[in-house]
Amino acid sequence: MRIPARADACCGSHRGWHLKLALLLSFCLALASSASSLPQTQSRTEASATVSKARALLQQGNTEQVINLLSHYLQAHSKDSSARLTLGQAYAMAGRNDRATDEFETVLREAPTNYVALAALGEIYYRANQLERAEPLLARAAKLSQGTPQIRMEWAIVLARLHRYKEAKNALVGVPVPKGAEDGIAYHRLKASIEAGLGGSAEAAVQMEKALALKPDDAGLAMATAAAELQNKNWARAAELAEPVFSRSDDPGAGLVLLEAQLGMSADYHSTLGKLRSASLPPEQDGEFRERLAQVLIDHGKTAEAVQELTKAAELHPDRANVIFNLALARYRAGLLDDAIASAERCKTLGDSAEVEDLLGDIQEARGDNLAAVRSYQAAVSLAPGEEKYRLSLALELIQHKSFDAAKAVLEQAEGLRPESWRIQLALGMVEHFAGTDEAASQILLRAANLVSDPLIALKYLGEIQMDQASPPDPVALAKLCQYADAHPSEGNMQLYCGALLFRRDYASGEKTGAEEILRRLQAAGRLLPANAAPHCQLGKAYRRMGRWQEALSESRTCVQMDPDSAEGHYRLAQIYQHAGQQAQSEEEMKLYEAASKKVADENARRDETIKTFLYTIRKEAPDRN
Repeated sequence: MRIPARADACCGSHRGWHLKLALLLSFCLALASSASSLPQTQSRTEASATVSKARALLQQGNTEQVINLLSHYLQAHSKDSSARLTLGQAYAMAGRNDRATDEFETVLREAPTNYVALAALGEIYYRANQLERAEPLLARAAKLSQGTPQIRMEWAIVLARLHRYKEAKNALVGVPVPKGAEDGIAYHRLKASIEAGLGGSAEAAVQMEKALALKPDDAGLAMATAAAELQNKNWARAAELAEPVFSRSDDPGAGLVLLEAQLGMSADYHSTLGKLRSASLPPEQDGEFRERLAQVLIDHGKTAEAVQELTKAAELHPDRANVIFNLALARYRAGLLDDAIASAERCKTLGDSAEVEDLLGDIQEARGDNLAAVRSYQAAVSLAPGEEKYRLSLALELIQHKSFDAAKAVLEQAEGLRPESWRIQLALGMVEHFAGTDEAASQILLRAANLVSDPLIALKYLGEIQMDQASPPDPVALAKLCQYADAHPSEGNMQLYCGALLFRRDYASGEKTGAEEILRRLQAAGRLLPANAAPHCQLGKAYRRMGRWQEALSESRTCVQMDPDSAEGHYRLAQIYQHAGQQAQSEEEMKLYEAASKKVADENARRDETIKTFLYTIRKEAPDRN
């Protein structure tokens, strides 16, 4: 579900740093006045007086007087760039951007390196939201002006608006904090926006706190800072900032920030939620607000409470399919299945889609109507035949009910459409495994592992399949597992699979030169998997083969203590006791071995558990609905 997001709390509006043309150009023109091009016969004193008078009038806001004065003056002195720049400034301030653009372009035709004109023209394009045209002009102006802070600031704003955050950050390097509270606030908010864009939520919050320090009584700034602290997951600070604003104003936006902070730090949120629920808003705003409130609750695991808000939003907007869909999804996740299917069916009447059918399939499966679920998943595939997630949903439903041949057919068709999908390969491999063809399963899981940047999930299932086999491991599978174990030394399962399978390979071939590597990997697995008996059971086997009987005894004891139902562990321990001449202990372990052997493993139950785990894993990894 996607509720309309908050406005960018860090940057807010950049109006405060829109190269305030009057200030910027006055500053730049003072630097550039000596470059004014006038005929030798023209009195520079007269020119300076005219332009000075125009600037004084401009500072008083008398744009029309400036336009009249300089238009007449430039008829006789068309080469005076200082006058033309001031005229362009007057046009821009009067909102006559076309005329302003003409004046600045005239200057640039005569002097292409005039950074004042470049900056002013860039500002006009920026205010017209033509960012791609503004950026190169401001970049050139910043370079030609040797880094004038005002120009670099505007350039950074445009880069940030273009989501070129790294360049924006570089543009601000060395730019000092401006004097004056308002400009300082704008500076820190811009830096916060850039840091947020780069994923630096902590530094974004720091910059917002600096902005707030310049105007601590500003409620809007306090809420923007609170929102930045939310992104930084500094729940306590966000609540500290939002609570007094909400208490004074009952502003729903402030209340949403406070609610999210309270939920984040597991504080009592019910009073805040109660006030938000009783908020009185115009109908055209209330629906969106209820959706935003629901999203905050859902994000923090309060789906059942979100249903109330979405129900009200649906009452306000009964014909908006997205609102009804979100209500159906929330009801499904809250376990309100009858209500969920009613909402989903209502959504379908407003406009059927693959997403709606997929949700219907989930609801019907949860209600135990498997045939209806399959029909809905099939409908989703028909409506969006090129989308992977709907074919996966159908295949997983078939796997769940052990219709492996049908699931394989669905996945093979999906494979033809999306041969690069590791999820489809993973599901195909597991279908082969569940159907009892482990050799084919291993080959397909290897393909899945080669299609994804982090193949841990595929390799885990590959390792389990290889561990369950009595024959020597597949050489390619073994190499892949050990390669991953080498690259990820803290991944305990991979160390276990690699060490145990190396042992089985060497045992089958009679090879003993790899003993130290086997022990190293299994010992690492024992440290990394302290609750798992398997590393100790495997170490017991390895030490026994090496003739290191005392260590074999110790590890084998640990093996059966952690896994009392391990028939193989008791049998091995009995052999070790017999070798040590401890006949009584050996006989006791044989009795335990016989008892454990009679507990015949229920392979169907084991497969069911593997299916359940696999379905949970792939659904978590599969492309999820919003």
